[in-house]
Amino acid sequence: MKSRNDNKSKLLSGLLRRAEGLEAEERTVEYVLDEEGNRRAVKEKTQIKYYPPDVSAAKVCLELERGTEKGLGALSDEEIEREKIRLMKELDKLCNKNRT
Repeated sequence: MKSRNDNKSKLLSGLLRRAEGLEAEERTVEYVLDEEGNRRAVKEKTQIKYYPPDVSAAKVCLELERGTEKGLGALSDEEIEREKIRLMKELDKLCNKNRT
């Protein structure tokens, strides 16, 4: 049985990844049935899929970071959008840095 702290840690980690945007490997396998009725893989495709930053997840992360429920509740959608753009630029810088 997993501890409550492990579950909470995984949840917070996933929330942060979603808030920052993430890349995930996606695998697709195509099957056909042979003469005996057994499934046989005929095509497999793996690709990296990009998920952009999520504004709602960013808002929750910022609220948790500030330690107050009211802190971000008062922010406008425009302020949240600016924070999203800032995080996207930061992520882009990190990605470009890793490519060089």
